[in-house]
Amino acid sequence: METYTILFLAVVFLIFLFVKAGKDAKAQAKRLKTLLKENFGKKSSREYEPDEYERISHLYLHDKERKTYDDLKWEIDDITWNDLNMDNLFMAMNTTQSQIGEEMLYSILRYPVTDTEKGAEILKERARVIRFFEEHEEERISFQTAFKAMGRIKKYSLADYIGFLKDVREEKNYGHNLCVIFGLVAIAMIFIMPPAGFVLILVATAVNVASYFHRKNEITPYLVCIMFIVRAMRESKELLVHDIPGLKEYQQRIKNDLEKLSELNRMTWLLMSGRSLTGSIMELPMDYFRIFFHLDLIRFNEMLTVVRREEDALNDLMHVTGFLDSMIAAASFRHMLQYYSEPEFIEGVGTEFKAEELFHPLLLTPVPADISADRGVLVTGSNASGKSTFLKSSAIAVILGETIMTVPAKSCRMNRFAVLTSMSLRDDLMAGESYFMAEIRAMKRILDEVKKGEQNIFCFVDEVLRGTNTVERISAGAELLLGFSNEKTLCFAATHDIELTHMLEEYYDNYHFSETIVNDSITFDYHLLPGRAESRDAIKLLDLMGYDKEITDAAFGISEEFISTGNWPRVKKRV
Repeated sequence: METYTILFLAVVFLIFLFVKAGKDAKAQAKRLKTLLKENFGKKSSREYEPDEYERISHLYLHDKERKTYDDLKWEIDDITWNDLNMDNLFMAMNTTQSQIGEEMLYSILRYPVTDTEKGAEILKERARVIRFFEEHEEERISFQTAFKAMGRIKKYSLADYIGFLKDVREEKNYGHNLCVIFGLVAIAMIFIMPPAGFVLILVATAVNVASYFHRKNEITPYLVCIMFIVRAMRESKELLVHDIPGLKEYQQRIKNDLEKLSELNRMTWLLMSGRSLTGSIMELPMDYFRIFFHLDLIRFNEMLTVVRREEDALNDLMHVTGFLDSMIAAASFRHMLQYYSEPEFIEGVGTEFKAEELFHPLLLTPVPADISADRGVLVTGSNASGKSTFLKSSAIAVILGETIMTVPAKSCRMNRFAVLTSMSLRDDLMAGESYFMAEIRAMKRILDEVKKGEQNIFCFVDEVLRGTNTVERISAGAELLLGFSNEKTLCFAATHDIELTHMLEEYYDNYHFSETIVNDSITFDYHLLPGRAESRDAIKLLDLMGYDKEITDAAFGISEEFISTGNWPRVKKRV
């Protein structure tokens, strides 16, 4: 009777655990759904380890090596990416739920669609998918839940994993199958001839264990790769649970890829040797069983063959799931902004850029700017008045428009452009390169692209040749900016050299930012205004900071004489 009572209680306890596990899973799913709803349209607060963030770029580098996006014609180079602080923008908008999603989002931002033949359809489709996820919350959350389950592995990217699997020595299972047969024969001999069977078991164990670990040590690092791929495949199936007309094409691609890779799903438990987190008492004998019969090695070799044979299907599966996750992040990004517009593209050769109430997407209280340009623009004004922010806002607008069809502006009309910048350079002490050398290299790469004439160029230059003396800066700067002015090139440049605004006024429109000094304090309104800057408040700032009045008065006198005569006077030491 006591035995039955114990068994009954054990069964009740197991049922309780089963029910509790089900309730916990439902509660967890409900919490996740609420969290996904609440976080949509909010800036990502995720923090990154340096190695983890560096890994995100590996899919982009992998695709670059495979020339996946060559037909898009253009890639944002490292100088432009860093000048525009695109890492910060990416981190703010990276609300993807999966590793492949964030890697895909990064890759998309590095490859604007500038090709006029394919570009229209590519961007039109991206905009459609983004709008779909904006408008269909249930489908969006369903997909995000599946992407969340795919997870992230901080050490490597999926592109790394696929690359690693190419390096594994391919091995047939003949030797492992012989070990299985040897083991079975030894076990059978125990029942036929026990003494001989016992000896044979010892020999089979020694041979099988030695050969097992010889191969196991070789493939252990790659087991994680295989298991991550299997998990991604398993969660990809969740994207097919419901037929979604708006995403039918992508669901069909996922289905086709999963069918080609279906062999990977069979008997995956055989690969879990030494990797269980359950602590089950059955794991130890299962490990011995796998070792003796080489089961995980046999299964790994079979799966490796499938991965190599179906590499295209695997890459496509990763790219299509990553694309969908990244487009959800783009939809969320749209709702982070105060307002946005989808750009209107002007096809063909040209240099038009027109934006209404354009702003920088990372500023909490931005001051919008209206700009309409079909030729170069020179921007003048004091330091900290808003020149650099305007240039960055314009460049980022073009990149976002050509990648996720989302411009931080009320409206935007433009040609398709390849974007290049020379803005935030630094002395490279490690390379022994001065600021000026870095600057002329950066400018040279822009000039080279302009000379190629292969596509429309939109270049942004902050302080032309600031690393050299005034005479050479103005003379060389004028010629460079003139070189950036043609039917296929649009240049926005900020400068303190008012001389350039006069020398180039036939080719460049002038805009400026101004400041106001009231009650011994300076304020900036950050409004972009037409015309060149006329104020000379730099010397007034010296006065505000408490400089000797004799110094500031003398400085005013020198500037007045230069303006009236065009010559710099000799300065005399005051007694």
